[in-house]
Amino acid sequence: MVIWFLRALFIMAAAAAGSAFGSDFQKPLVGIVCGLLGGGVIVVLEALMSTRPLALISSVVFGTLVGLLFAALAQRVVLLVLKPFKDSVLQEAFERDLGLALIVISIYLGVAFLYQTRDKFRTVIPYVEFRREERGARPILLDTNVLVDGRVAEVLGTGIVDGPILVPQIVLRELHKLADSEDRIRKERGLLGMRMLEEIRKNPRLEVRIGGTQADSGEPVDERLVQIAKKRNARIMTNDYSLNRVASLEGLDIINLNELSNALKPVALPDEHLSLKLLREGEQPGQAVGYLQDGTIVVVEQARRLVGQEVDIVVTNTITRDTGRMIFGRLASASPDSTRRPARRSSRGRPGSNA
Repeated sequence: MVIWFLRALFIMAAAAAGSAFGSDFQKPLVGIVCGLLGGGVIVVLEALMSTRPLALISSVVFGTLVGLLFAALAQRVVLLVLKPFKDSVLQEAFERDLGLALIVISIYLGVAFLYQTRDKFRTVIPYVEFRREERGARPILLDTNVLVDGRVAEVLGTGIVDGPILVPQIVLRELHKLADSEDRIRKERGLLGMRMLEEIRKNPRLEVRIGGTQADSGEPVDERLVQIAKKRNARIMTNDYSLNRVASLEGLDIINLNELSNALKPVALPDEHLSLKLLREGEQPGQAVGYLQDGTIVVVEQARRLVGQEVDIVVTNTITRDTGRMIFGRLASASPDSTRRPARRSSRGRPGSNA
């Protein structure tokens, strides 16, 4: 809003300057029109330049300055050793054409060289930035998987994140693609991700920046997200294994939502008593499976007959993996030895058998 106020003031000032200039020629109205047109053109150019990458703008500015300096020096050196015309008129025309050619060539070479070596040129001029650097806390880039997970809004809402939140345009496109899918599960996931994004945007404690980042469109999605994170010096919040691995190889900082969730889950110690409802049968004979309030899977031995009931168990073991934490236990009413499987005895060779 402030920038538009400044632009309006500038156009008014340009019109006033045009009026004063036109009054000197007894044509103030023409001067006002020229001032308005000139101010409008400058404002349009300023608006277009502000949307360009900082690397391009810096390269053009410093490349032009370096090119002009080099052209002036080169022209003097060439004229010291080369004076092809004795006629002063032809010699002046030659010097003018030579200067123009050197300026065009030097500016082009300066801009092209600085833009292609913008990442390395910072070592030559430490106080010149050719790429955008985030100030303050480092931003956090969200990928599609972490948005459709459904937990990220609550995690960010706790206030543990102190940096701006980045949601690239490629993530928005993936969310819309999921939401428009004919598959019911994918459609629900896409809609959930969009709801999570809207909830994050409405949080007054968070600074959310959506879209605007750029990356090579020919690369896979994970590679493009890594490129964006490197350009913005951002951390990536994800629960996707492949993106986690690619970003780690590139030396980026990762916030794995699954690891964060596992770290926040309470530790269940052996011989600790828990109460839960058994919801389904386990994979192994006699097992039943239930869940704690935080989603931790609990496998109870010799409890298949009690599926659908609330039971008290005793923890026997805990296993933590990348996918989550699993707790193994036995019924509190059962003795420790009763959960062991009895050894099968063959009927062959026994007296009185029919084998």
